[in-house]
Amino acid sequence: MSIRNLDRLFQPRSVAVIGASEKPQRIGTRVLDNLVEGTFGAGGGQVWPVNPKYARLRGMPCYARVSALQAAPDLAIICTPAAGVPGLIAELGARGTRAAIVMTAMDGRDADSLRQAMLNAARPHLLRILGPGSLGVQSPAAGLNASFHHLPAGAGKLAFVSQSGALAAAVLDWAALRGIGFSRCIAMGGGADVDFGDLLDYLAADVATHAILLCVEQLGAARKFMSAGRLAARGKPVIVLKVGRDAAPGADLVFDAAIRRAGMLRVYSTEDLFDAVETLARRRPQRGERLAVLTNSGGLGLIAADALASGGARLAPLSDDTLKRLAQAGAPPANPVDLLADAPVERYTAAVEAVLREPQADALLFLHAPTAMVSSQLIAEAVAPLMRAAGKNVLSCWLGGSSVTFARQVFADAGLPTYDTPEKAVHGFVQIAQYRRNQELLMEVPAGQPGTSAPERAAARALVTAALASGRAELPDEDARAFLAAYGIALATPAQAALAGHTLAAARIQIGADPVFGPVVFFGQGGIAAEVAADRVAGLPPLNMVLARDMVGRTRVARLLAQGQTAADAEAIVRTLVQVADMVTALPELAELDLNPLLAIGGAVVALGARLLLAPARSERTLAIRPYPQELEQDVAWDGGHILLRPIRPEDGPQHQVFFHALDADDVRLRFFSAMRELPPAQLARLTQIDYDRAMAFIATRNGADGQPETLGVARAVTDPDNQHAEFAIVVRSDLKGRGLGHILFGKLVDYFRGRGTGAIVGDALSENLDVQNLVRRFGGVVSAHPEAGMVRLELPLR
Repeated sequence: MSIRNLDRLFQPRSVAVIGASEKPQRIGTRVLDNLVEGTFGAGGGQVWPVNPKYARLRGMPCYARVSALQAAPDLAIICTPAAGVPGLIAELGARGTRAAIVMTAMDGRDADSLRQAMLNAARPHLLRILGPGSLGVQSPAAGLNASFHHLPAGAGKLAFVSQSGALAAAVLDWAALRGIGFSRCIAMGGGADVDFGDLLDYLAADVATHAILLCVEQLGAARKFMSAGRLAARGKPVIVLKVGRDAAPGADLVFDAAIRRAGMLRVYSTEDLFDAVETLARRRPQRGERLAVLTNSGGLGLIAADALASGGARLAPLSDDTLKRLAQAGAPPANPVDLLADAPVERYTAAVEAVLREPQADALLFLHAPTAMVSSQLIAEAVAPLMRAAGKNVLSCWLGGSSVTFARQVFADAGLPTYDTPEKAVHGFVQIAQYRRNQELLMEVPAGQPGTSAPERAAARALVTAALASGRAELPDEDARAFLAAYGIALATPAQAALAGHTLAAARIQIGADPVFGPVVFFGQGGIAAEVAADRVAGLPPLNMVLARDMVGRTRVARLLAQGQTAADAEAIVRTLVQVADMVTALPELAELDLNPLLAIGGAVVALGARLLLAPARSERTLAIRPYPQELEQDVAWDGGHILLRPIRPEDGPQHQVFFHALDADDVRLRFFSAMRELPPAQLARLTQIDYDRAMAFIATRNGADGQPETLGVARAVTDPDNQHAEFAIVVRSDLKGRGLGHILFGKLVDYFRGRGTGAIVGDALSENLDVQNLVRRFGGVVSAHPEAGMVRLELPLR
C-alpha cells in the first residue's frame, strides 16, 4: 500500500498529454481540450502536448517526444497504443515524472505481459500509474480536468471513485443535473498500480474530501482494502456501491460482511449513493432504531410504517407523558401521529414538541401532503427551528411539487434532510441505523470471551499434520471428535441426537474460502431447512463475541434461540462461532468445515453432523484482517519479577481505562498534549482495537494483587501507508517510572518495526518532556527543532 507521489496525480503543476491530437474522435484531443478549457492554466498550471505529427496544438507548442519537453511533467497522460506504453513509462520515470494516467486499454492476448512490463518500468522510479483504461481524474477546486469526460465536474466535498469509466461518466452526468459537486473524481480503470486501497488512504487524509463514494466492480488485495477502508471510515463516511453481483455462492454475503466490518455503508443504486451522502452528512448521534412518525395524512403514515417494517426497523412506543401531551394538543395518541389535513400550525408545533421529547423515539419522521387549508411554508417555518434544535435525527418528506418548494427550502436551510417520497425518507432512517451499527462494530471495545479457555491448538494441529502426512483429506471419526473437542465442540452421541431432534433452533456453521477475502465463516439456519431457508450471513475471521453476536443476530436463528432455548444456549452458539473463526486463523490446512445441524443443549454445543476437509496450506492464503499476533508475546524479567510484553487486544479496554486513571495529570498532559480527565469511548477503542497490519501497540502486563491482569505501560506506533515512518508514543504508569520499563517497551517497539522494514520511528513531544527525549537518544535517535513552539521532533532511523 502506498500514497507516495499521489499528490502529483491530483495536484500537478504541469501535465504532459502524450498522444495529444486535433482529430475530433481521438482521446488525446478531448483530454487536451479539457485541460485547456478549465482553469488549470489560470492557476499557474502548464499543459504540454506531445505528438511528433504536430508543431502546435491549441495555440501551444507541441513536443515531438518526452525527451524534448522543457522539464519533467508532474503528471503524464498517455493516450497512445498499448504496445508503446511500457517504453514511455520508462522514459518518463527516468526524466523525473512521478505520476501517469494510462488511458489506453490493455486487452487481448498480450494484456498481462504489457501490464507487467509497464509496472516493471515504473517501479525503479516510484512512478505511480492510474489505469490502464482510466477515464482520468478531476480536481475541480484546482481547475484540473485530466479526463476525457464531456462535462467538467462541479466543485464540492465528495470524492468519487469508480473502476468503470462508463459508469463514472454516467454518474457525473447524473450529479451535474442535481448540482452535486466533487473534491476528486477518479475513474480508476484496471487498477494495475493505484487501487482502491491506495485511494482510500489518500482520500482519508484529504482535507478537501468530507465523504468518499466507491463504485466497485471487483476487488483485489483484500487486506490492503480492509486496512485502508477501516482507517478512512473512522474519519469520514465511506459509501460503497457494488456493481455486478458475483455469481459464486456466498460471494455477495462476503462482500457485505467486509463492508460492514470496515465501518462503511453499502448501497444498491446510484440514487442511493447520493441520498446516503445527504443523509449521513446531516445525521446526528442516534441511540437506537425506533422511529416516531408525524403526518397530516393517515395514508402516508401507513406507507411509512410498511416501509419501516420492510427495512428491519420499528415504530417507537410512546410513553404516557407523550400521549397526554398529544391529546392536549388535539392530536391522536398513537404512532404514527395523524394530525389530519386541517390541522392548524399550533397543533403542528405542539405535536412536534411532544414527540421530540419522547425518550423512546430515537428519531422523528415528518410527512406532509399539501392542503388548501394551511400553508406548507408556514408549517415549515414554525416547526423547523424546533427540529433544528432537537438532539435527535429528524427526517422529512414534503410530498408534492411547486406547492411545497418553499417548505423544502426552509428545511434545507435548517440542515434537515428532505426526501421526495415517504419510502425514501424511511430508507434514509434505515441507512442511518445501518451506518450506526457498522460504526459501532468498527469502534466497539468487546469484553473478553466468557467461559472460554485457550483451545488446545497443539493437539488439533497434530491431528491435522498426521492426516495430511498419511495422504488423507479427511479426519477419521475419532480424530474428528478429538479435533472438534479441542475447540469446545462435541460430536453428538446417539442418545443426544435422539434428544435433540425436537429442538426448535438448529444452527449451521461453515468455513469456506472467498477468492478475494480469503477464509470466511458462514452462519445460518441448520437442519433440513438449511438449503432452502436462505438464512445465512458471512463473517471475516478473526471474530470476537461482539462480532459473532452481531452475525447471529442478523439471522432468523436468533429469534428461534430466543424463543426455544436459554440465554446460556444462545451464548454457547455465539462462543462456538468465535472458536470456529479461531480454528480458521490457526489452521490454514482446514479447507472446509460444515457443522450441521449444530445444537446448544444445557449451555454446551453439540454437532449432530460434521464434515472436515483438509488440504496443504497454500502460501497465498491470507486472512483479510490480520489476526492477533500471538507470536509476538514475550516474557521478560523486570524489577525482580516477570512481566509479559504483548500486543494490545480489544479485550484490554477495561484494564486500559484503569491504566489511564493511574496516570498523574502531568503524565496525561505530556502523553496526550491536553489535560484529559477521562478517556472517551471512541478514543479507548482507537487505542485498543488496532489494525495489526498498520499499527502495533505493546503493553507490559502482569497480574495485580487481586489476581487480575493490570497494564503497566504501553508503547505504540502507526506506520504511514508507505512504511517509511512509524509515529510513536509511549507512557508508563506514573508510580512505576524510573525503573527501566520504558526502555524495555521502546526496545520491543524498535525491534518490531525494524523487522518489518520501516524506515524510521518518529514522534512529537513537548519540549519539557525530557524523559522521552533521553530515551530516543539512548537508542541512537536525534531530537530536533519543531515548527510549533514548545515542541520537539524525535527521530530514530531504523534502516
